[in-house]
Order: sequence, then structure tokens, then C-alpha cells
Amino acid sequence: MRHVLTLLTIVSLLTVACSDRQQSSPPRKPSGSSQPVQQRSKLQEATIAGDVSFSIIDSSTLPGIKRSLDVLLNKKVSEQTLRAIALQLKAQDSRAHERTFIAYYLPGMTVGAGAWATTHFNPDLEVRILGLTAEEEDKLVAQLELANHQIVGRWLDERPFVASRITIFREDGRLFIERKSKDGSSLKKEIVEKKSPLGRRFDYVEGPTAGDYWVLGLNGDLQVRDNGGLIATAQKIE
Repeated sequence: MRHVLTLLTIVSLLTVACSDRQQSSPPRKPSGSSQPVQQRSKLQEATIAGDVSFSIIDSSTLPGIKRSLDVLLNKKVSEQTLRAIALQLKAQDSRAHERTFIAYYLPGMTVGAGAWATTHFNPDLEVRILGLTAEEEDKLVAQLELANHQIVGRWLDERPFVASRITIFREDGRLFIERKSKDGSSLKKEIVEKKSPLGRRFDYVEGPTAGDYWVLGLNGDLQVRDNGGLIATAQKIE
């Protein structure tokens, strides 16, 4: 009888040990997906509002090394939305590239003359708005002109590094052009109006010798030109 009790005690201890070992074992990782969990969550969280649209207007690739895209946006968007668009565009490409470079343009901007924003996978995603954000634009547009300024027109130049509000006005009978940047700085130069088959042309009275001038087109937009032709187009502020 004593031997039977001893055997039962040993079996009981072994059962408890096995139970403890099963409870302390780490849970198995789910199988069936090779995509990193972090990447999947980013794609799931990336959302684009219904009033935002975009299209690829140019694309080039160097197989296995890099992919470059020019993308047209229907309007200005936030950095968060740019990030979502970038992730979606990258996910649509089944081929693997070490780098992906994406440049974004707004309606009316000249492709190749400087993008409004970029999202580069280099290799990590870097989001940059090079032109004016919607908030910066609102601030520049809301700024009032001086009472003695007879305004010819106001425009927004969205090019990177020179993004600003352009104003052409008369003051004391003289004609001026002024650039006001988002940081509050401004540059004012005297200009003269000349005849041109393209529209009203404005040249510096004194200044750069690179042949820079402006043409006010029939649609109200301001063309930035030099001796080589059209550089960019600044959109009229209504």
C-alpha cells in the first residue's frame, strides 16, 4: 500500500510540472505572412481624404536601384496626407528598388521647374513641403497692402526656396514689384512696363542682367521668364 501511495505522488508531481511548463512557454507567432507587422500597420493607418486626388504624370526606373515619379495633386495637402500617398504609391509597385523618389506638383506648376513637395524613400521615408503650405498661403494672402499702393495684381509663386507672394503696384507714379516670403522678409524693386506680344511685360529698371522679366497673361497669371523662355507661372490671387 505504501508503494502505491508513493507512485501516485510521483505521477501527481510530474503532471503539475508539465502544466507549469506549458503556461510559461511563449505564444507562437502567427504564420502565413512574410510582410513585417510594422509595415502592414503603417499601410492600414495611412488614409487619404475623399476630396484629395493625385495622378502620376511621369515615371522612370533604374531596375533594382531607383524609381522616380512626378505626381500631380489637385490641391495642397498636409505632411500626413503626403506620407499616406507616398506609402500607397510605393505599395503599388511590385518591383523592389533601393530608392524611390516622388515629386509633387500643384495645378498650373511647370514640371521640372521645382516641385511643391517631395516624399523620398532614401531609403527611409522623408516628407518635405518645399513651397507654401496652406496655412502659409492663407497668411500671405490675408496681409493687407499699404493704402498708397495702386495694385496691378497679386500672385503666388510656389517654386521651392523662392516661394512667395508677388505684388505689382504703383506708388507715387512709379511701378514696383515686391516679393514677400513666408518668413516675413520682402524684396522691392522698381520696374518698367514694356510692350510684348505675350501680354503686359515688366522689366527691372536696374538690377539682374540675366534677362529676368514678367509677363501678365490674358488669364491673369504672371509668367516668370528670362531670355531662355518660360521659367514658371505664378497663380493669380483672387
